[in-house]
Amino acid sequence: MRKWTWMIILLVMAVATTACSSANDKNEVGGENKASGSTGGKTVVTIAVVQRDPGGWLEQAEAAYESKNPDVDIVIKEYVALPERSTGTTIDLTAGVSPADLEKYRNAINTDLMSGKGADIVSVSDLDYEKYKDKGVFADLGAFMEKDPEFDPTNLFGNVMDAANGGGKKVIAPIWFGVHNMSSALSPEQLEVDGERWTWDDLLHKGEQLAKDLPGDLEIMGGVAPTKLVRMIVMSDYDKYINLEEKKVSFDTGEFAGLLNQLKELYGTGLLSDNYVKTMENKVIFRDETFTLPMVALESLKSGRQIWNQPSSNKHAGLRFSSTMMLAINAKSKVTAEAWKFLSYLLSEEAQSSPGMFLWFPMNKAATAGKLKGNGAGMMMASPEGDMSSAMGGTSDNAPAPAEVTAQDVERLMAFIGQAGYFHGSDPRLLDIVETETAAFFTGEKSAESVAKLIQNRAKTYLNE
Repeated sequence: MRKWTWMIILLVMAVATTACSSANDKNEVGGENKASGSTGGKTVVTIAVVQRDPGGWLEQAEAAYESKNPDVDIVIKEYVALPERSTGTTIDLTAGVSPADLEKYRNAINTDLMSGKGADIVSVSDLDYEKYKDKGVFADLGAFMEKDPEFDPTNLFGNVMDAANGGGKKVIAPIWFGVHNMSSALSPEQLEVDGERWTWDDLLHKGEQLAKDLPGDLEIMGGVAPTKLVRMIVMSDYDKYINLEEKKVSFDTGEFAGLLNQLKELYGTGLLSDNYVKTMENKVIFRDETFTLPMVALESLKSGRQIWNQPSSNKHAGLRFSSTMMLAINAKSKVTAEAWKFLSYLLSEEAQSSPGMFLWFPMNKAATAGKLKGNGAGMMMASPEGDMSSAMGGTSDNAPAPAEVTAQDVERLMAFIGQAGYFHGSDPRLLDIVETETAAFFTGEKSAESVAKLIQNRAKTYLNE
């Protein structure tokens, strides 16, 4: 198979793991937080997450930290338990958390933070954390960094840290991250894109024209469901549709309904699809990519594919980042100093080189470089014709040896992901509204105009609650 096809399979396959997921006496599911402070001679530091990571990375870090700091008790409070499984069984990394469970977490955390209670460290990836930043509920991590002689911020991807905090005061710490891009196998002579200024309208029109003009039965894009694509577009054009400062939304101007009708027509003609067949056959004009594995990103950079930032009409420029693990320290915590020490450990090379972190870019530069060099689990560079097992660091009777990763390769990738960029300042619940309500349009139950009005009303009501 082609060298990039295993990347797609990797993101949808069930991955074997030995991490234990059942809640034990120390790590809790729901219920009340174990009190922070001093208990039994130990300082208790609580960390609230929607769900522990399937690879068991957080638990591994907890155990390693406590072994070095026996006077500290780290308590992980997860609000949604991972399915119980025995050692060696598989887990589905694509299963996700239900909207109802996410809402449960958001409401519980909001109540805790607004009342000055809650865990010492809070996972904010699934929160609209922008609205908390100006309320003083999160501690200033920049101040901790400056006062900690053992912490060197230059060891981290400062561009990602700055992006997560909108260039302002550092209160959010991404633990790992991904980079979103759009790419194409077409040459610049066949497809010319101004990656700094292009929009989704440019992508759709260019793709439609090229799919008609070029041989090979091409699609514009494949492997994305209509509602997911709408969510992706709204996320990229967030400022066009949603003004959080003024609490205004603009889904009923006619432009959004026009977008829905355009997408429905393109899906109807097969120029867009929700299957991966054309993508895996390399018969798509554009491929939406989220680089989460260092060696996948490096392969794409070396493949000769054109790579651009995702199209957008908003004010932001540069790379677009995302993260499923971003942490903040509760400013009302009684143990903020101890919470910082644990958080800084989570950002260390030691913690971020753990095999449990196998699906993202570590925030620690040395840990990322180490994964490229094969020091992380399953992070070997696949050779151009390598199969899935070589990409995952396994073995195969027919698999050639992994291609060598040179110092120049590492430098190239680090320069690429070290560019300035931004995180979408998006409220997940608003995007949930968009995705949920557009489903009725694509199934033919409602018109584009009625769906646009419904989203407008629901979003407006939510913003004014």
